[in-house]
Amino acid sequence: MAQLKPGIGYAKTNSKILQRLYRYPHFALASHWAFQSVFYLDSTERRFKIGLDILLTVFGTLLLSVWFSWWISCSIAFFIAHTLNFLLNGHLWGVLKHYGLVRHSHASFRGYVNGIINRTATVPAIKYVVAYGSLSREEWSSTSDLDTRIIRYPGYINGLRVCCFLVGERTRALLAGFPLDMYLLDDERSLQKLKPHERPVYLYHREDGSYIVDSF
Repeated sequence: MAQLKPGIGYAKTNSKILQRLYRYPHFALASHWAFQSVFYLDSTERRFKIGLDILLTVFGTLLLSVWFSWWISCSIAFFIAHTLNFLLNGHLWGVLKHYGLVRHSHASFRGYVNGIINRTATVPAIKYVVAYGSLSREEWSSTSDLDTRIIRYPGYINGLRVCCFLVGERTRALLAGFPLDMYLLDDERSLQKLKPHERPVYLYHREDGSYIVDSF
């Protein structure tokens, strides 16, 4: 089982026990499956993720109830729904990159970033996209992830559109084996909670156009 040195793993916590457990990617994946960043999300994305779990669970329960009791059907349906949410609407490779289990070339990383920027431009609900992490620090490595935040325009429909866009992008990243760390923020105020020591890099701004990362 892969193990990292203390302090290099997936999550930051003051608990000595959790620090030891998070040295192992198996525990990190189990933790991400269970919570799926739900306490970290802004309200729109949190409601969407929980609502998706509920919708898929209800649908699965109705199907499985033909063969099983309601209790068993609901339990199986929830497990399947939550796992689908984890795989298609989570950050599997983003977790594993902390353990050196995901690597890519500079060309593939830059190409993926530019692809996301181009796809972002097709979603009118997106106001702008900013990046942190390696793009902000200009410290790329073969284990770098794409750490981005999307700011949306106000309105329920805009929030729903961006959440659906995120599901598509996370599914694409899952299939491509790319470490994407992308979240939706409801407004600019949420940016103040993020990494004050890092200067955000604008990848796309609807009023100013896209900023393709060619020089990085």
